[in-house]
Amino acid sequence: MRVARLYAVRNAPERPRVADPERRHRIADFLAGGTTIGHGHGPAVLHTDGFWLWPERFVAEILDEGLAPEADLLARMHAHGYRAEAPEPGERLTDEALRAWRAGPPRDPRRLVTYFVRVSPETTPDRPLSLLRRTVTPAGGVTEEAVWRDLAWHPTNAFVSQRIDDELREVEPAQAAAVLDRWCEAWHREALSRAART
Repeated sequence: MRVARLYAVRNAPERPRVADPERRHRIADFLAGGTTIGHGHGPAVLHTDGFWLWPERFVAEILDEGLAPEADLLARMHAHGYRAEAPEPGERLTDEALRAWRAGPPRDPRRLVTYFVRVSPETTPDRPLSLLRRTVTPAGGVTEEAVWRDLAWHPTNAFVSQRIDDELREVEPAQAAAVLDRWCEAWHREALSRAART
């Protein structure tokens, strides 16, 4: 059983964000499903689909903050139509889940990630034109990505091509996470507003 990575609620620019209200609800439906390990509700309650294991608090985090689980779990949700399988509860499942929980998620691969904001004379690092990251693997591989409107990281050539008045500035992970959180909240409000008008 694979344990979902427990990101800090804040200061985690690697954690996926979701602004789309409909997608938030589909993800929350999956996370609220599966088989419950533990009793009632709260921080000690876990859920499993038999392959993944995650804490119940993920439901509130996606609905309230747009903070989603890691990409691999999101891919599984999508592949299963956002419906978590519910394995038969019992002592064996509970033991397996608790053993996995104590072991924790797999280790992150070693890599160096540096974050940058692109600013113009009219913008600030806290409210930049774009957010970028450069990732270097131990083997020396380099990827350069930018956040798009879907709040996912996509390949970019912004490090080599930019407007003459723009500037790239390196920022700390906490500052990158704050930018993502602001964009997520703003784009979520915009989506809710559009839905209310239709």
